[in-house]
Amino acid sequence: MQIATLRWYQGNDNGFTVATANGGHPIAVCFDGVNLWVGNFNGNSLTKIIDSTATPVATVPLTRPRGCAFDGINLWVTSFTGNTVSKIRVTGTSIQATFPTGSGPVAAVFDGANIWITNYNDGTVTKLRASTGANLGTFPVGLRPQEAAFDGSSLWVANTMSNTVSKIRVSDGASLGTFDVGLSPYGVAFDGSSIWVANFDGGTVSHLRASDGADLGTVTVGGEPFGIAFDGQAIWVTNTQDNNVVKLRPGDGAILGTFTAGNAPQGVAFDGTTIWVANSQSNNIQRF
Repeated sequence: MQIATLRWYQGNDNGFTVATANGGHPIAVCFDGVNLWVGNFNGNSLTKIIDSTATPVATVPLTRPRGCAFDGINLWVTSFTGNTVSKIRVTGTSIQATFPTGSGPVAAVFDGANIWITNYNDGTVTKLRASTGANLGTFPVGLRPQEAAFDGSSLWVANTMSNTVSKIRVSDGASLGTFDVGLSPYGVAFDGSSIWVANFDGGTVSHLRASDGADLGTVTVGGEPFGIAFDGQAIWVTNTQDNNVVKLRPGDGAILGTFTAGNAPQGVAFDGTTIWVANSQSNNIQRF
């Protein structure tokens, strides 16, 4: 629940491979307070791993899992080609229900009451009530939305083909602004006051003030930054081209370190102590 509600704690930076994801191309990574969940996009599966021992304990068949979010009780996982999101009981592995989304769902984000899904092909986001899965509306954003982040009152969505991020009020889906970032934004993270955006084709990370979207600077991090996460003290960015993870200081974006990862690291998540990275072409996960 602490992770789901964005209460972050300090992490560390010791990198080593600890488990092999079941199936091909692991990309989605989520933590439920006890277990780590890894979505294997080409393997059409979801792997459940005991976080404390890094032990895989179960595999859930799921078509093209792309993004995931924990709501305090259940895990929500998008199926990119299935145009659905599945609700999974984390105490086991059973799929409780599957709900339709827009076309090409990517990210799943929990806002404390609702699940938000970005629809890559539609240029929209879908709002579902977490308790029932009821569809509460679909709202326009930019072209090819990818990842998203919740800042406590608004949803921030990276629009890959628009080179922008959209700010959406979660209470009613109203647009609060569209802000320019770098080329092909993918990952988005919130650090308590700022929004950080990984620009895949730009090799940069954009830093925006969450209150008004003001541009606070751009940091060059290397080739093809994809995923981004905040651990309470630092921003972590995966670089798929350079096969590394870059650690940034939140205040000014200064680079605090660059760490070797596996091949094409993409998804990234924080478990309260450790940063976990999915190395999509090595077919494993790694912690730092």
